[in-house]
Amino acid sequence: MYFGVQMYGVSKEWKQDPEGFLKKIYEAGYRQIEPCLGFRVDARDYGFWIPEDLEQAMPLLAKYHIEVHAVHIFLDEYHYERELAILTELAQKYHISWFVVKSPARLTKDVLDETAARYRELAEELEKAGAGLLIHNEKEDICIRVNGKTAYEYLLEACGEKVGAEVDAGWMYCGGVDPEEFLWAHADRVKAVHYKDMKITGQEAPLGKGMVDLKACFQFARANGALQIVDMDAATLEDTCRAGKMLSGWTGDRDNTDSILCTMDVETGEETVLHEFPGIIEAPNWLNDGNTLLYNADGKIYRYEIDKDHVEQVDTGFCVQCNNDHVPSPDNQLLAVSCMPPELTDGTYESHIYVLPMTGGEPKDLTGPGLSYLHGWSPDGKELAYCAFRKKPEEETMRIEICTIPSDGGEEICLTDGKGYNDGPEYSPDGKHIWFNSTRSGLMQVWRMNRDGSGLTQMTDSDANNWFGHVSPDGKHVIYLTFAKGELEPNEHLPNMYVSLGMMDYDGQNKKKLLDLFGGQGSINVNSWAPDSRRIAYVKYVLHHK
Repeated sequence: MYFGVQMYGVSKEWKQDPEGFLKKIYEAGYRQIEPCLGFRVDARDYGFWIPEDLEQAMPLLAKYHIEVHAVHIFLDEYHYERELAILTELAQKYHISWFVVKSPARLTKDVLDETAARYRELAEELEKAGAGLLIHNEKEDICIRVNGKTAYEYLLEACGEKVGAEVDAGWMYCGGVDPEEFLWAHADRVKAVHYKDMKITGQEAPLGKGMVDLKACFQFARANGALQIVDMDAATLEDTCRAGKMLSGWTGDRDNTDSILCTMDVETGEETVLHEFPGIIEAPNWLNDGNTLLYNADGKIYRYEIDKDHVEQVDTGFCVQCNNDHVPSPDNQLLAVSCMPPELTDGTYESHIYVLPMTGGEPKDLTGPGLSYLHGWSPDGKELAYCAFRKKPEEETMRIEICTIPSDGGEEICLTDGKGYNDGPEYSPDGKHIWFNSTRSGLMQVWRMNRDGSGLTQMTDSDANNWFGHVSPDGKHVIYLTFAKGELEPNEHLPNMYVSLGMMDYDGQNKKKLLDLFGGQGSINVNSWAPDSRRIAYVKYVLHHK
């Protein structure tokens, strides 16, 4: 997931060693910065950049894969036309999405109305350059009321729909308004969230050490695709890096989330809600009877009978720490799961692939130590395909490869070549191809190769991240999961995000969107086609919030 740094609080450390600064924030998980841009000669004295600084920084930012999506601006109304021309050029040249302004110093109705008129005009001009305008809140904007609303809300409404919000959670809290409640109440306007934490006394605290419910703000930002910026006015670089790692550690968090198991008729588009579950269920796949679905929850595998609306746990022996990669054998007599081995009790994590009878029995470990995530079982029943994290002794970095292994045990065979992040392998119904997804061309895309690893063919090429190509039993169609490009790293498939399900013909033609949904990780990790090749199963999620 992408996080950014507001540069004002760390301006001195940036000036001292720009390259070392970028290297450290990249390692901490940041992929964006948000500079403060002034136009006066003395702007640098206040920790701001001037346009020349932004221009000069761009090559170094590109070297460390750091982007600029938003810029705080401090305009001089006496030089408005000249400064607007500079902003327009910057937006077009560097694809800056948002310019951010503040509320006026005086928060009276008349001044706010005058400011709103100027901001509407500015937003219209920036729109011509492909950029938008956001308003950042301070504490005073929230404390002061105008016409029964916070001054900040009044200004946003007066500006109209072309002006959005950049919400500073810390100042919102200090102003006496719950940030989580405000964010969701204005979800259509909020395009960026600033993380600032506060002590109960109103003084700034290191991120995560104060009173602000930052995780609730993170849940909002992730769910709504808002920019996420760490904004600590009194931060050190060490504080900033620690905050980035804290946020990155939340990307798998799914507190306050429930699940909805659904099916869709891909010919008519009709959606059917089968069952609503408290908590998290993941990765539905069908058994051959066309009435039974398997899914995982809380480390266990469950069987759901559609006609009876009945759930029962599958006996998986000691495999009670299963993840969301489980596949029945073609004849449904066996079940393969990816699971944490029970003997690991020292806090380390591994995922092995086990095979056991569908009716229960002793699981057999096929892959042994390491990280192996199951996705496919060959139609002849002889082979399993999986995503494998492997490291050769002579190499420094981990490879994420597509591997196969005989379903009754044997030697692992690696089919890919170490390029990119490779995941989600699944056999075609005739056994000739293995479909998978890979970042080898940049973004995550759906690929296909021959069963022996030859004949690599890219099947999607959109400006988005596409995951988990699942082939229908009749071999005619493929569904896949799509994440927006700018919201997460190409190798991430995170939960609690707005995503879409797409479908294409087996040859990659006739791509179309089936639906948008709140989902992501867990929605369709394994093949979720019904035996009739007409219905698909998937999980939608519901995030409870204020």
